[in-house]
Amino acid sequence: MKYAILSDVHGNLEALTAVLEDMENRLIKEIVFLGDAIGYGADPEQCFNLIDKKSNLMILGNHDFSVATGSGIDELNEEAAFAIKWTTWVIKEQSRKKIKNLPLDNIDNGDNSDNSLHFVHGSPYKPIEFNYILTDKDAERGFSESKGNIIFVGHTHIPKIFVEVEYSRTFTGEVRRIKEEVTTELQIESKYRYIINVGSVGQPRDGDSRAAYGIYDSDEGTYFLIRVPYNVEGAAEKIKKAGLPEGLSNRLKSGR
Repeated sequence: MKYAILSDVHGNLEALTAVLEDMENRLIKEIVFLGDAIGYGADPEQCFNLIDKKSNLMILGNHDFSVATGSGIDELNEEAAFAIKWTTWVIKEQSRKKIKNLPLDNIDNGDNSDNSLHFVHGSPYKPIEFNYILTDKDAERGFSESKGNIIFVGHTHIPKIFVEVEYSRTFTGEVRRIKEEVTTELQIESKYRYIINVGSVGQPRDGDSRAAYGIYDSDEGTYFLIRVPYNVEGAAEKIKKAGLPEGLSNRLKSGR
């Protein structure tokens, strides 16, 4: 089965539309969204509704959580907090209620429990805290809190893959050896476990301004990172016209 795995659209309708169009000829069977449909961008309502319509599974992100509950805004930087408050003002109450009921994570055992998938926005370690997985130590903690063989995450907006290549129990506890893969194509090996960050559809931060998403083929055991060009200038101009911070507009252009 082919899964398209998206994360961090952040109200960028131009990027989301381009990604959905890119999927059309790829024989995708399941669309999984890893959170943060809203925040930063100028089209939160449209993006949430489109993802809600198209995806088979939606996970709660930290910006989604802040809009739905009013919590966590103080932990955001000034631009992000402004965008959350603006989004809370423009999004419909019906959408906010739906967002509030989204799960923090989901485990899909599929047809083969040896290849179970764990979907979460930040990390399997205390999902409600929306922890980042940026380092080997972060990945080690994430692996320790999940029973999934492949853990799909977003949140950092930076595509990255961590591989648990060795695991053992000792008298002093668990020992894990983690290596980081720098690749856009991966052959999944059953003897390893993986944390795969699929990047961001709506606000990439790895220096590539194109929208990013992942495709996982459970039959072939492959993962591909897909980059899709979209109308960056149009999305950036919408942010400025909406009265949102100009820095959010500039980030789209730089991919940082």
